[in-house]
Parts: sequence; C-alpha cells; structure tokens
Amino acid sequence: MKILDKIKNINDKKYNNIIKYLKPNKKYNIEFLKKGLNKQIFIKENDKKIIIGDYNFYGIYQPYTKLWIWASSIPGIDIKYNKNIKNIKSFSHLFESSNNIKINFYYQLLTQNVLLLTDERMIKWINELLLFISDDLHIFNPVNSELNIQFIALSNIKEKYI
Repeated sequence: MKILDKIKNINDKKYNNIIKYLKPNKKYNIEFLKKGLNKQIFIKENDKKIIIGDYNFYGIYQPYTKLWIWASSIPGIDIKYNKNIKNIKSFSHLFESSNNIKINFYYQLLTQNVLLLTDERMIKWINELLLFISDDLHIFNPVNSELNIQFIALSNIKEKYI
C-alpha cells in the first residue's frame, strides 16, 4: 500500500472514532488545564462539557507570513513537546525521493524547522500527517491571540461528559 493511502486509512479510522464525541468541523471552546504534572485540554461546546484529555502541541501557522513553525522552534515551549516533535520528525525517511507534491511537502515539513506554506490546503495536510505518525486522536486548529493557527492534538481522553 502506498504511503498516501496509509495516511488516508489511518485518518479515516481516527475520524470514525472521534466523531463519537466531537462533530466534524465544529468550533469548540478549548481550555487548558494543569492537573499535577499533566497539562490537559478541556473541550466544551458553549458551556456544555464534552471531554478532558492530555494534549500535544506541534506548532503554529502564521497566516500573515505564510510560515509553519514547529513548536520546538518557539522559545519557552515545554520540553515534553520538543521530544515528541523530534520523534515525529524522525519519520522523514518515509517521504524521501518522490516527485509527488504532497509527499515532497511532507519530507520538507519533517526536515525543516520553519516552512513556507504556499497553499491553504497544506494546513489540512499537516493535520493528516500528524495524525498518521502520532498516536493522537484528533487535531484542533484554534486561533491564538496573535492570530496564529495552532496545531493542538488530543492525545487521549481522560474524562467524557457525553
């Protein structure tokens, strides 16, 4: 099976699992919690609690510069996320030596710290790749106070309110 087919299959499976809790393309309120040493996200719809779980932070996309920046290149990011990103980037060999635009993009993404995104659909491609390589359940792309699109992944579900 080709790598792009594998990515699609994994993403489809994760999508089918997460829709039990979250509606696709719906905007949820995300709050960050700290429980002991764990950092968690609390997903809510208006005031309705949905789930709490651990998360991973992968990076940001700056729409005004069109730059993707790995979290490991952002000062002050928790070392836990840097280790996770290093592991994710170690899969670059899966995408070497291809003329396919998407595979080539994945190789560049995994071998660079900052990357110019020339097409908005590349944001979706990043989400798909992160879900493929990681054990994460879902990727959220909230916009932060500086208008950057964040890449935050729900890595597990600790509490369900559904």
